[in-house]
Amino acid sequence: MTPPVGQRSNEVAGKLEALRSWLDASSLEGVVVSSQPGFAWVTGGGHNHVSVGRAAGAAAVLVTTSDVYLLTPTMERARMVDEEVGELGFEVVERPWHESLSVDELCDADRCASDVEGLGLKPADGLAKLRYTLGPDEIDRFRRLGADAAEALETACRAARPGDTELAVAARVASESVARNILPLVNLVAADERIDRYRHPLPGPKLVRRRLMVALTGRRHGLHASLTRMVSFGPAEPDIADRHAAVRRVDARMLSESRPGTTLGAVLDAAIEHYAAEGYPGEWERHHQGGLTGYGGREILVAPGQSHRIETGQALAWNPSITGVKSEDTVLATADRHPEVLTCTPAWPREGSEGLERPLMLQAE
Repeated sequence: MTPPVGQRSNEVAGKLEALRSWLDASSLEGVVVSSQPGFAWVTGGGHNHVSVGRAAGAAAVLVTTSDVYLLTPTMERARMVDEEVGELGFEVVERPWHESLSVDELCDADRCASDVEGLGLKPADGLAKLRYTLGPDEIDRFRRLGADAAEALETACRAARPGDTELAVAARVASESVARNILPLVNLVAADERIDRYRHPLPGPKLVRRRLMVALTGRRHGLHASLTRMVSFGPAEPDIADRHAAVRRVDARMLSESRPGTTLGAVLDAAIEHYAAEGYPGEWERHHQGGLTGYGGREILVAPGQSHRIETGQALAWNPSITGVKSEDTVLATADRHPEVLTCTPAWPREGSEGLERPLMLQAE
């Protein structure tokens, strides 16, 4: 369910003000926000998707210098008004499902931009930056999402047994997620040697024997929480245990560097240095290392030299990996010494100190 309107009105008003400042700076009259992340952001957590596989949702918001419109097919109007935008004050403009979206009667199309392609409008360059830094209401929603996503994934991991298929584990992850109103957009499961072979292992029919890696990116109210957990049935092989300890230390180093004012590229530089210090100098090139998250699974994917500077209230999901092991959580940059880990529960074993506790490999029976 979408957050109640009464809890979103001030948040949405602030976002409309930010959009109008962006319009003024861009010399534009209006902007159509129809991407799934953009719609969720501007409405304070609304859902405009039917198919999650489409960049654009079923409805859109048009913000002009003086008005706000909900643009919706007639067949979607009732749900959009009843459950998504409610009494936010948007003027509803509906059209038959077989007619193309048009803004001609609402603003000058030549001075109107869009956050998705295909509408015949100029691209809304730089619009996504407005959603990178989260407000207090969004942070509250993110904290609840992070705890629920961790609980969903960890519950599924604890229920796994040798002889289960990867697909059965993934089914539990999906079930636990959906039961918590979380959409499992990324649901990766690998057993044993498939962990070593594939960085992004789609679940298959393989049977679990000795170890398991499970990763989830779950979306709720437009926000994305990403985490990875590993399970060993019986004591982990010494080499795997050593690698997991090393990747946890790389992860902790990345978190320690994730301070406001630091660039994403500088965090990656520190990670590369730490990979080498652990004896795994080339592993960072075998898999992306994560980056800024929030309304996109990765709003910015880190790369060498990436210049975006972290700000207080921005979310990060780093995912360092060494062949056979991985460490990942979603965190919030704060003014404190270390970021706040969002995707954690007290039930999963962790190790570390000074705010840098990282999840251990669970030893199951």
